[in-house]
Amino acid sequence: MSAPMLKLEERPAVRVEPPKQWRNWYWVITRLKVVTTPLQTTWEPGVHPGPHLFPSKEIAETQAIKFLASQRPEVQRCIEYHEALPEGVTPE
Repeated sequence: MSAPMLKLEERPAVRVEPPKQWRNWYWVITRLKVVTTPLQTTWEPGVHPGPHLFPSKEIAETQAIKFLASQRPEVQRCIEYHEALPEGVTPE
């Protein structure tokens, strides 16, 4: 005895476009005054977005490394790189 066949409908393939813009996110460990243009604010402890958008994840990550390396040691102790995410996506 053969098993009954399921009638399946074909679905069109869904094509997802790759992200066009990426934003860096940073962990702030202790309160930090940010004075880099265009962002001039105080970041409280937690995860915060960087002010700039980048065309690829690799470029965003490279810029994050350069940004952190350019900071004074006392600032480097207050902030860590979290990750680069597509624009509009926030870390969990």
